Amino acid sequence: MRKIILLLIISILLTNCTQDKSISEEDKKQIISELNVIDILDQKYAGIPPTALREKHGYEKAWEIFERQRDSIGIINKQKIKELFNKYGYLGERKVGQKASTSFWLPIQHADNDIPFQQEMLTAMEKEIKNGSNDKYHYAMLEDRIQVNLNKPQRFGTQLTYNKNGQAIPKNGLLDSTNIDSIRKEYSLPTLKKYYNEMTKSHFEMNKQMFLEKGITKPQLYQ
Repeated sequence: MRKIILLLIISILLTNCTQDKSISEEDKKQIISELNVIDILDQKYAGIPPTALREKHGYEKAWEIFERQRDSIGIINKQKIKELFNKYGYLGERKVGQKASTSFWLPIQHADNDIPFQQEMLTAMEKEIKNGSNDKYHYAMLEDRIQVNLNKPQRFGTQLTYNKNGQAIPKNGLLDSTNIDSIRKEYSLPTLKKYYNEMTKSHFEMNKQMFLEKGITKPQLYQ
């Protein structure tokens, strides 16, 4: 009888360990509100230095100041994400919806100074996807980010650098360039050419003056 009771206790404990951490509607509203603040801070430093900063300090100095500010915000946001994760588990689309799950994922994606944290979140995201969450796009982006941070080739080609003509190219190369589009499609990513052309256009607009000075008057797109 004692053995049966012991087995029942163990079974209950194991079940509790594997269940999702529950989120009440009240908690969900609070989480989404907090993630919205995190998102605003993250996106404020996601682009290029504001015009006023560039005009005051010059291009290179402005970037130096801007990157220091971005690093500080990144550390703050990462700590908030860790606290939310420890309390509620990985907050994917299934738990908090598409917009809020993106806000949760962004500071993880940008935590390049903490690869073990990124790897931990990638594993947690994989489990969340297996439980029915639609976070494949985020998963692909984070996996590639980790690969690049480890100086390895990417599976999906989401992390970019740019050649001298301003064309987007995969940072550290690809694991399988032949089947890249079928791999990307499985994870809800557009074709490589479409993605790289969009990023090339964006890069050109963000650095238009520099390219015009080099005699490049339009984005150099893949045909």
